[in-house]
Amino acid sequence: MRKQQKSENDLLKTYARIITLTLVLVVMAVIGTKHFSSVDSISAKSLELEHSRMLYVLAMVKSQWLNQGRPDSLKLNWEDITVGSGNKQLETDSLGTSSNIIKMSKQGWPQLNEPSSKGCKELWQQLMASDLHDLKAAVSYQNETEICRFSTEQSGSISYQGISGRVIFIDSKS
Repeated sequence: MRKQQKSENDLLKTYARIITLTLVLVVMAVIGTKHFSSVDSISAKSLELEHSRMLYVLAMVKSQWLNQGRPDSLKLNWEDITVGSGNKQLETDSLGTSSNIIKMSKQGWPQLNEPSSKGCKELWQQLMASDLHDLKAAVSYQNETEICRFSTEQSGSISYQGISGRVIFIDSKS
């Protein structure tokens, strides 16, 4: 009888360990799914923040353009940018130009150096002083409408039309 009680106790302990392990795994799975869903929302917020930042930069550039008497080009000087993981200040070599001079339209909006996705990338780097690689954004250019689109898989896209200065954020979840 003693052996049978010992076997039953061992079996109960084993069941208790299995149940405990199962509960721990369930709790970890719930925490993991919550964490990874928040990572997607953080990257979506990142593109939303870049949209707001782009609006502020365009307003500042237009203000400078007006202040300087509406020149055909404008030199941007981003000396006081805080270098962080999301906003790395670029060296002039990576911009492909010797200085950060952008062409301006007659209406006061920054223009592309060349009508292509490469021109869109250069304009982003000049205006935002950050690299699109940090956002993992794909860049496309639409010739008909002259729109640059910066898009990410999980969080949507930002479109910039140089003719009108229009900036549109499209959330991929809507």
